[in-house]
Amino acid sequence: MSSAAAHMILTRVSLKGHSLFAVILVCGFLAACADTRPPPSGPVAATITFAHRAPLMLDVASIELVEPWRQPGIAPHIGHRNANSPPSIVRAWTRDRLAASPGGPGASDGTILRVILQDGSVTQTALEVEEGVGGLFRDEADTRIDAVCAVDVEVIDPVAGRIGSVSVRVVGTRKILESASLNERDRVYFALMEEVASSLNSALENGLNAELGFVIKR
Repeated sequence: MSSAAAHMILTRVSLKGHSLFAVILVCGFLAACADTRPPPSGPVAATITFAHRAPLMLDVASIELVEPWRQPGIAPHIGHRNANSPPSIVRAWTRDRLAASPGGPGASDGTILRVILQDGSVTQTALEVEEGVGGLFRDEADTRIDAVCAVDVEVIDPVAGRIGSVSVRVVGTRKILESASLNERDRVYFALMEEVASSLNSALENGLNAELGFVIKR
C-alpha cells in the first residue's frame, strides 16, 4: 500500500511591526515493499531547474544567496555525491524564480532580498531485513533516504534592517527495495529531489505572496 502525506504548519510572530511567517512542510513518500509502484522511469542525470516557471519580479535593488550550511561530505550524508541536492535546488530556485526589478522605491532605496540556506541534508540509512528462509520470500526495503531543505528569505532595508521574513522547511523520505538495481536506486533518489523541489517552490511562493508581498510587483 502506497503512503504519501503532506502537512503544512504556519506560525506567525511579531517582528518590528511586520510579520514573521514560518512554513513547515513535511512530505512522506514510500517506495518500498509496501508500495507496489515500480521505481520512477524518468531521467537520472537530469538537472532540476525552475526555468519553466515565470520569475517573481521584486522591488529590490539586489538578491543575495547565503549558504551558512555546508554539505558534510561524509556518511550518512549522500547529497554531495549527486548532481541534485537541496542546496542545488535552492540555488536554482533563487536564480530562476527571483528577479530584481528596477524603478520602484525599494530598488531605489537599496533594499535587499536575501535567501539563506539553513539546512540541505540528504542522508541514507541501512534498514534491517529478515534473514534466513523467511527473507527468501520477501522483497523488503533495505535503504531509507531522508532529505531536509530549510530556507529563510529576508527583506533587508538599508536603514531599518530586516523588515520581513519567511522560513520554510521541507522534509522528504523514501524507502528502496533490496531488489532495486543501481539505476532504480538513482531514480528513486531523483524522484525524491523532484518532490522536494516542487514542495519547496510551492511553500516559498505562498510564503512570499502572503508576507513579503510588499516587494512583489504585480
